Amino acid sequence: MTELEIHLENCYGIRRFKHKFNFGQSKTQLVYAPNGVMKSSLALTLEDIAEGRVSKDRIFSHRVNHREVKVDGTDIDKDEIFVIQRMKSAEFKEASTILANEKLKNEYDSINLKLNESKNEFLKQIQPLFGIKTNQVESEITSVFKQDIFKMFETYDTEINDIKEPIYSNIQYSEVFNDKSIKFLESKDFKSKIKEYIKVYDSLVNENNSLFMKGTFNHYNADTVTKSLKDNNFFSANHKVKIKEQEITNAKELEDLIFSEKEKVLKDPELANKFNEIDKSLNSNAELRKFRSYIEENQEIIKEFADLSNFKKKLILNYLAKFKSEFNVLLKLHKDTSEQRNKIILEAKKEQEDWKKVIDIFKRRFTIPFEVHIKNQEDVILNSEPASLLFKYTDGNGPDDTKLLGGAELQESLSTGEQRVFYLLNIIFQIETRRKLNKNQLVIVDDIADSFDYKNKYAIIEYLKDVLDDPHFFMIVLTHNFDFYKTIKSRLGAKINHQGNWTSIRKAGEIELTIGEKRDVFPNLRSNYDSCDFTFIACIPFVRNLIEFTIGDENNQYLLLTSLLHMKPERADKGIDKTEDLTIQSVLDIFNSTFQQTKTKANSADKVYDLILVKAEEISNLADGNPLDIKYKICISIGIRLLAEKFMITKITDPNFHNHILKKVTGQVVEKYRTEFPTETDNIAILDRVNLMTAENIHINSFMYEPLMDLTDDHLKTLYNDVKTLA
Repeated sequence: MTELEIHLENCYGIRRFKHKFNFGQSKTQLVYAPNGVMKSSLALTLEDIAEGRVSKDRIFSHRVNHREVKVDGTDIDKDEIFVIQRMKSAEFKEASTILANEKLKNEYDSINLKLNESKNEFLKQIQPLFGIKTNQVESEITSVFKQDIFKMFETYDTEINDIKEPIYSNIQYSEVFNDKSIKFLESKDFKSKIKEYIKVYDSLVNENNSLFMKGTFNHYNADTVTKSLKDNNFFSANHKVKIKEQEITNAKELEDLIFSEKEKVLKDPELANKFNEIDKSLNSNAELRKFRSYIEENQEIIKEFADLSNFKKKLILNYLAKFKSEFNVLLKLHKDTSEQRNKIILEAKKEQEDWKKVIDIFKRRFTIPFEVHIKNQEDVILNSEPASLLFKYTDGNGPDDTKLLGGAELQESLSTGEQRVFYLLNIIFQIETRRKLNKNQLVIVDDIADSFDYKNKYAIIEYLKDVLDDPHFFMIVLTHNFDFYKTIKSRLGAKINHQGNWTSIRKAGEIELTIGEKRDVFPNLRSNYDSCDFTFIACIPFVRNLIEFTIGDENNQYLLLTSLLHMKPERADKGIDKTEDLTIQSVLDIFNSTFQQTKTKANSADKVYDLILVKAEEISNLADGNPLDIKYKICISIGIRLLAEKFMITKITDPNFHNHILKKVTGQVVEKYRTEFPTETDNIAILDRVNLMTAENIHINSFMYEPLMDLTDDHLKTLYNDVKTLA
C-alpha cells in the first residue's frame, strides 16, 4: 500500500473531502481534527465500506452521495479496512461478555438483545403477582427452582400448560414470603402447630358427608368446575348437576354449595381452635400483624405452609400459568434462537487459543486494578456455553478479600473500567487475527485513547507502534485531542514525518488537510516574539506564568505583565504605568531577561494596549477556515477582556473601586456592574460570557496549554464583536 486516495461527498456532514495519503513516505498518517471537522465522519464512512453499508448525509439526506477510496489506483477491498471507533458506554448495556470475533459477538448479542427484551417484558407482566421489583423477579425464580430461568421454563413447560385454571393468583408472593414472615414460618413452634392444623383439616375434608376428598377433589377443583360450567353456559342450556343427591340447576346454587362446604371446614370448632393457636403466635409479634391479617383473609393457604419450598414453586407455576399465552410465546422464541446461539458458540470455541494470546498481550502492556481471566477455559469444549471474561478483584490478604466476577453478574455491574478492558481486548483480538492474514490492512483509529489514563494511553500507543512494524499494516490516526496528537507525534517518532502529519480545516464547506504542527509551541514563541506581533502578545501570559513559578507573584515583572491582562491603574510604588501606557519596550525587556535574549523590535515605543486591540481586530476579520493557532486565541482573548473591563470601569460610578482587587478581577468587576445596572440584561449576558470564556485562554499554565488547542476560534470572534457593541 503506497498511496491511498479518498474522495467523499455528502457523507455524514462531510460536504466534500479529497486527499491523497502517501504511505510510501509515512506508514502512519496523523490527523488533528477539531470537533466537527471530519474525524468521526471519515471513520464512519470507511466503516461503511468495511461493513458493506451505504453512506449518507444524515441531515441533508436528499444530497447525492459520493464515496471513492482507492489503494494504488484500485478500489479498496472491504476486508482491508479495520476501524477502531472510540468507546461508547451505551454499547455495553446489553452486550454479552463472550469471547468471540466481532462478527460472531454482534450476532450473539443481537439474538440475546431480542430475547432479553421479550423476557423483560414478560417479567414486567407477572411482576404485580410477586409484589417485588421487576429486576428481582428473575433472580427469585432462579433461586427457587435452582435453574437458569429459560432452563426452568423448559423443565416445567408441560406442567404449566396443564394448569387449566390457575390457583392462588390472588395471593401476592411478597406478602407471604418476606424476611419477617419466613422467619416465623420456619420456627419450630410454628411447624409443630401447622402439623396439628393440617391433621384436623385433612380429617374434615375426608369426612363421608364432605363434598371434598384429600388428593382427589379439593375446593380448588370445585372452583375450577364451577367456573368452567359457568363460562361454557352449561346451566343456560337447562342442564343440571347432581351432587350427593342434591340437584343443582344454576351457577349460583353451585357457588353457594361450594362456599358452604368450605365454611363448614374452615369454621369447624376444632380447626378454628388450631387456627387460633397459630393466630395467637402471630398476634404476639407486632411485626407480623400485617401478615396475620393476610392469612386471616386467605385461610386456604395455611395448609401449604407445611412445605414452604413446594409452596413457592406452586405459586410461581400458577403465576406463569395465568400468563400462559405470553409464556409460550417467550419460550418459543428461546427455542427458536437456541440453535443459532449454539452455532455461534461452536465457532467461538475455535478461537480460544487466540484469546489466550490476546489476554497475555493485555496483561503485559496494560495496568488495571483487577486480573483478567477466561471463564470456562477447561471445559469449554464439553459444554454448550461460550468462554467469557472473568475478572478477579483483590482487596486485602484475607480469605474473603478476593472476588471473582463473571457471566451475568459481571454483565450487570460492568463499570467504565471493565468496559475499557473488554473494549481493548476486542481491539487487540481483531488486530492479532488480521495479522495472521498476511494481507494489507488499513487501520483507522478514532480517538482510541480518549477515555484512558496517561499510563494506559501510552500503552495503547506503544502497542500501535509495534503493530506498525508489521509490513502489512498502515494507519490513519484521527484525534480532536491536541495532547494525544502531540503524544502520537513524539512516540511514533520516525514513523511520522511532514508527509504524515496533518490538521483538518473546514474551508468554504469543504474539508482540507494542511501540514500539522512541526515544532512545539515554546520554541516558536521564544524564537519569534521579536518578529511577530501575535507571538509577542501571546508570550505575555506564558512568560507571566514562568515568572510566577520561578520567582513569585510579588515580582515587579509579574505585576507589569498582569497589568496587560487586566485594566490596571498606575502603580508608582512599583514603577509600573497604567495599562494603556505600558510600552512594547518595557515588555520586551522582560522577555529578553526571561529567555536570555537581546532581541529588539522596531515598534518598541508603541503602546502594548493599542497593539493588542489592533491585532484582535485583525483576527476577528480572518476568513473562516484558517488553521487554528494558539497565539490567535490568546491575543483575541486578551483584547476581549481589556475592552470589556474598560467599558465596565468607565461606566461604574466609582472608577477606582477595582484598584486593590488582586484576584478574579474580571469576575468582581462584572458583579459590581451587575449590582449597579441590574436592568442591562443584554450587556450583563455578554460580560458573563467574557468572564467565562476568556480566563482559560489568558491564565495559562505554561506546561498544560494543550486543552486550548481543542477550542475553536469562532466563539471568540463572535464574543469579540459582541463586546464591541457594548454601550
